[in-house]
Amino acid sequence: MSILEQLKSSSKKQTKKIIALAILAAISTSSAITVSALSKDVTITDGETTTNFRTILSTTEALLGQAGVEVQENDKVERTEPNEKKVNIDIKRAFNVSVFFDGEWHSYVANDGTVVDLLKRENISFEGNYSVVPELDVSLAPNMQIIVSKLFNVNISVDGENKTLAVPEGTVANALKFLNITLSPDDIVNVPLEQDVEEGLPIIVDRVEYKEETVTDAVPFATTTKKTDSLQIGETAIETPGENGEKEVTRRAKYVNGNLAQADTLSEKILKNPVTQVKLVGTQPKMNGKVIIQDGTITDENGNIYHYNKVIIGSCTAYTANPGARTATGEVPRRGLVAVNKNQIPYGTKLYVPDYGICTASDTGGAMMNGTTLVDVYMDSESECFRFGRRNLSVYILA
Repeated sequence: MSILEQLKSSSKKQTKKIIALAILAAISTSSAITVSALSKDVTITDGETTTNFRTILSTTEALLGQAGVEVQENDKVERTEPNEKKVNIDIKRAFNVSVFFDGEWHSYVANDGTVVDLLKRENISFEGNYSVVPELDVSLAPNMQIIVSKLFNVNISVDGENKTLAVPEGTVANALKFLNITLSPDDIVNVPLEQDVEEGLPIIVDRVEYKEETVTDAVPFATTTKKTDSLQIGETAIETPGENGEKEVTRRAKYVNGNLAQADTLSEKILKNPVTQVKLVGTQPKMNGKVIIQDGTITDENGNIYHYNKVIIGSCTAYTANPGARTATGEVPRRGLVAVNKNQIPYGTKLYVPDYGICTASDTGGAMMNGTTLVDVYMDSESECFRFGRRNLSVYILA
């Protein structure tokens, strides 16, 4: 083969090679353009885990498979596509929720929603006279405990307030906890905490507080008596006025609802001694006309001496009676006989009534029995009764 022929043959081979490479490049470019056009950005959110990738796969199952994400029967898979190049997959895993109602706990599977969503889905009564904890709009969460209880109206007295409030069924302790009423170890509740609440139950909480405190108290003064003839019998006077002292007292005080209920003295310290009061008592004989009364004796105008052991002060009146009348003791009324309250002054008791004289208790009457009159003396006429009138006298009971 000539050199010219060799050159022609080489040129044809190179041309074929160049054409082949150009065709291959065109095919590759076309494939890349097709793959890019079909690819989508995928975001898978699984709790706190987020996975991002680009793929040409389209079904949700294929996308989860490519990401290596497995879902269970009760898991919830939500897919959204904001645009033709974007896919968002949100996985909400199933979890258990416990609900207490009708006195028992029940277990349910949930993956999303709120408390009210679950109650409606499971046809659990919660409207009307019911309490639901936690609140209805709270989002469900794994191992959440929901309590659906009937409500009872109870009368609560605490911290100075009286209210009628609704509490869920259960114990008094749970009712107080529901109402955010905290008890201290010393507080007193009128009903046992373990008792079940019922409609109209009165619950009284007494707040009890113990304090160790120091206070200043009075030390009462004492009184002594001194006899003096400068005063008549029955008269008194203060020679030296009494004055209270002061002491510092350390005590353990018990307060109930803010009021002092008990105080135990721990120690005392005298700050100021009290001043004793001196009372003068008269000994000078008292002259009552010609009658002398002194030292437990009565000397009448005839010099007769009578001893008395008791003095009663009260209202004295006078009465008279029609002929044929009898006293309560069966005697004929006469001067020297008087009416009394027999329970206070027995019949037959000898008395001395000023402005009347020595007399005997032998009659009674309504005024004496009801206490409005101490002694009703007998007079021979109405005019004498009017002159005597009503007098407040010291009546002496003779020995």
